[in-house]
Amino acid sequence: MGPDDDDNDFNFDYDDLSEEEKQELERQQQEEDHRVETHPLNVQANEILQMIDVLIETSNNSDMKEMYGSTLRDSAMIIITKLASGLSSDSYQICMQKAAIIRDHAEYLRLSNHMLTSLECFDPKYVKAFRDEMEKFRELFIEWAKEIHQMDDEVDDEWGLFIKS
Repeated sequence: MGPDDDDNDFNFDYDDLSEEEKQELERQQQEEDHRVETHPLNVQANEILQMIDVLIETSNNSDMKEMYGSTLRDSAMIIITKLASGLSSDSYQICMQKAAIIRDHAEYLRLSNHMLTSLECFDPKYVKAFRDEMEKFRELFIEWAKEIHQMDDEVDDEWGLFIKS
């Protein structure tokens, strides 16, 4: 029995479900999507992406706009993507994996404020507003991390990284 044999027990065929069961699954998925979309951390992450777009658009240096805009935006998009999967998971290990990636990209964005200020091609008001939004994100992230730490860890981490003691 190989490591992929467990996959044989998983059935993705929904044809054998009744119409009511399909509707119930769809309703549950819509509720979950709404919960994730309206989660304060996700809302804040989308605010940060919008703030980055404004910050980049108001730059007075097209070279700097192009050079830094894509990396800032890429990190914000990764945060949003990882949040979607992390917020919708009830697995300690998956949430911790996503949280570690999110923290790395969020810290890059947070520390980029120093670089944005020193370049003097970005409006200082927007840079300060961006810094404030990143601080709000950090505070919300800490609250989410507390929720993760309260989860049960039912799966052993084969890599030994996210083992709760």
